[in-house]
Amino acid sequence: MKVYKVADIINKSVVFCEKREQKYIAGILTTTRPADDFDQDYIWELEWEIKSEGKTRIIKIPLPSFISINDNLDSPLFIANNQIIFYRDRLFKPERIPRSDTEREEIILRTKKIVYNEQADLASLKAAVANLEAAIEYTKSGPKRDPISEDVKLLVWARDGGACVRCGSKEKLHFDHIIPVDKGGGNDEANIQILCQKCNLLKSDKIGSPD
Repeated sequence: MKVYKVADIINKSVVFCEKREQKYIAGILTTTRPADDFDQDYIWELEWEIKSEGKTRIIKIPLPSFISINDNLDSPLFIANNQIIFYRDRLFKPERIPRSDTEREEIILRTKKIVYNEQADLASLKAAVANLEAAIEYTKSGPKRDPISEDVKLLVWARDGGACVRCGSKEKLHFDHIIPVDKGGGNDEANIQILCQKCNLLKSDKIGSPD
C-alpha cells in the first residue's frame, strides 16, 4: 500500500508537492470569509482534483480544524472519507482507500515513516552543514596545539624507557604525536611516543606507531 505526501501546511497555507508522475495533484485553497468582515475567521476549504485511470473526481475538504492542529497529533488523521491523511502539518494520499484494519495500520505506519525520514534528513543536513562550517573555521584558525602536560611526559618517558621507540637511541629525544595534531590527534599518553630527532624527521607529519 503506497502512500504519497501531497502537500505541506505552512502558515495556514497549503503548499502542494510537485509529483507529476503520480498525476493526481491539482487543487486550490479557498476561503469564504467576506472581504469586508475582518472580525470573522477564515473558513478554509481545499478543493482537490484527483485524476486516476482516465477519471477525474473533485474532493472538497473543510480545513479549519486541521490547519490549527500541529505536531501534537500522536497518529495520522484520516479525513475526506479516508481518501486523505493529515499528520504533522502535512497532507498525504494512499493509493486507495483502506479496506481493512491491517491496511489502515499500514497506511499509518508508512505516513509516519515519510515524516520521520524527512526529519532525519533535515537533522542529517544540519549536521553536515555544521561539520562543513567547523572544517572551514578549522582551516582558518589552524589546529589548536595545547602543550603536552608534565604528567603525560613522565608516563610516556617511563613507558618507553627514555629511548626512541624506533631505533633505541637516547640522544636528541622528542615527544612525538603518533597521530598528528592537525589530523585530530590528542595529547594523552596513548598518542605520545618518544622518538629521536632522526626518526622524528623521517616520520614527519605521518601517522606512525612504534615498530
